[in-house]
Amino acid sequence: MKSLLALITLGASLCAQAQIDLSQLRDAARSRDLATLNQLAKNADGEVLEMYPRYYLLSAQLGTLTEDDVAAFLNRYEGSPLAERLRADWLKELGKRQDWVSYDIEYPKLDSPSVELKCFAAQSAALRNDVAALAQAKPLWFSAKPLADACNPVFDTLFTRNVLTQDNAWTRIRMVLNANRSDLARQLAARVGFPAELSAKSLARAANTPDKVFDAAAEGRAAREMQLYAMQRLARKDADRAAQLFQSTSINWPEADQRYGWQQLGLIAAKNHNDSASTWFARGGTAELDEAGRFWSVRAALRVRDFKAVLARIDAMPADDLQLSVWRYWKAEALKAQGRGAEAQPLLLDLSDGDDFYSLLAREEIGPVVGAQPQHRRAEAAEVRAIENVPGIRRALALYAQNWRVEGTREWSWALKGMSDNQMLAAATLADQRGLYDRSIDTAERLKPLSDPTLRYPYPWRNVVTRAAQEQGLDPAWVYGLIRQESRFVPDIRSSAGAAGLMQLMPATAKWVAGKMGRKRFDLSEVTDIPTNVSMGTFYLRYLLDRLDDHPVLVTAGYNAGPGRARNWQNDDALDAAIYIETIPFDETRNYVKKVLANAQHYGAGFGTSTTLHQRLAAIPGKLVTPPQDNSLGGADGGDSN
Repeated sequence: MKSLLALITLGASLCAQAQIDLSQLRDAARSRDLATLNQLAKNADGEVLEMYPRYYLLSAQLGTLTEDDVAAFLNRYEGSPLAERLRADWLKELGKRQDWVSYDIEYPKLDSPSVELKCFAAQSAALRNDVAALAQAKPLWFSAKPLADACNPVFDTLFTRNVLTQDNAWTRIRMVLNANRSDLARQLAARVGFPAELSAKSLARAANTPDKVFDAAAEGRAAREMQLYAMQRLARKDADRAAQLFQSTSINWPEADQRYGWQQLGLIAAKNHNDSASTWFARGGTAELDEAGRFWSVRAALRVRDFKAVLARIDAMPADDLQLSVWRYWKAEALKAQGRGAEAQPLLLDLSDGDDFYSLLAREEIGPVVGAQPQHRRAEAAEVRAIENVPGIRRALALYAQNWRVEGTREWSWALKGMSDNQMLAAATLADQRGLYDRSIDTAERLKPLSDPTLRYPYPWRNVVTRAAQEQGLDPAWVYGLIRQESRFVPDIRSSAGAAGLMQLMPATAKWVAGKMGRKRFDLSEVTDIPTNVSMGTFYLRYLLDRLDDHPVLVTAGYNAGPGRARNWQNDDALDAAIYIETIPFDETRNYVKKVLANAQHYGAGFGTSTTLHQRLAAIPGKLVTPPQDNSLGGADGGDSN
């Protein structure tokens, strides 16, 4: 049988070469219209995107393909993201067919296998009795999420061979209950003998009336896990009550289970800014804390300004954690708070070389440092032309031209692999010239400090943004910093939550703002219009400033997660702004605020403004001095959930 690719290519030179209509291709792929896919593939010969209809034609027929069909495509387009994608698709098909000979040949060539493909590889290893390869699948078990069906026979084998044990089964059940996935916990109950405590009725009781689970003493592992689950459910509503019940119930528990319980109480309470969180972390200790637990144990101590505990908990972190700028900065601050400023200075000096939030704070704190200034380089025109002819870059540009952003970004990122710094600088310059600011920023970020700052912090639509900011009495550098974080200057981008445009306005927010601005005939399709989006976004920022104490930190947090949440995260009394930011309970919002404020500093340098980051970080006023405000609106871009 001739390969499909050979049939596609046959006679293709007789077809007129025309640009591939990607909209038609997408529709044909979704409907599995083989006739249209086949025709598009034939007409694509010699086109820059010729592999795309060929990939979708093969993908639509995976169940009937031969090895020759797949090999023809992989050999022709090896080293491309679509070759990687088809190889992954084909491996999944081979796994379903249980064709382990072919699977074992192709699997090592895949760059980033999924968990499902790793489990298929482990199935093959088990049949070959390759003990070492099979054991590599053990870490896959420890997941709080459901895993692919392909993993079940692997885990069965690992349990049969005692590579996985009952204790490992209970560890995963604990992880699953901690993630509040009671349905999955019931499925895992088979691994530990179907205890009554893991029945649907018992789990529902623990979820809905958690305090009643503490009526009886916990007898055995299942009962303890159920009470830990109930304690965590209760702690999210009333951490003090949960701590009281846990303390009285867990007296005779194994020490490790007691420590875990106090650590989980500390974690939940820290995210809810309960002042007892640091004390509960202290009762649990730092042993066996995962990354989230380690980081929140420090944040809990920061919130109550217990810098002795801050220092001790940072010093107890693994070496990799200690390299993060956040903990280097807070270690220095903890040393300073204890009168050990001389020890803090080298930490701040070393940190000041970077350009992230904490590096900028460190740089301001140590003052000007005499030293060699970074030498920024600009790409030559010939270098840019050479990069423009790289096949992956050409495909990316063609995909962007028809608004296939996901595929274009994948091609762009793949093309950067193995490029020298000079080549990447040329790629960043090309993206900037084409108005692909998200790609220029991402590429230039890999080259710090070689790349020109304007590649990392561009000023597109400067007149529009500056005018809108000034009309609302806003700092243009802050507005640019927010846009850079929200959309990377992609005008028509839409988030999965529905936020749209440069300033990522949610539909409800856009309609509300339009009404406040007197725009009676506003249509949501207008939200991606650049002047409209910026005008509405800056209007909303002004609204938030007027209601959040005129504080840029509160407003930045409120823009992402909603003004109500930004207020709820305040203390009853004044709070250091950097501590407020570091103890924001949403990972997305915490990182967002840091990046927006750091961006604002870099843009401020370009505008020639003298506002320091410390000035932006004035103390956060307490809730007691903040009047009640309208809480009807969420964040402009939806925020995230705890």
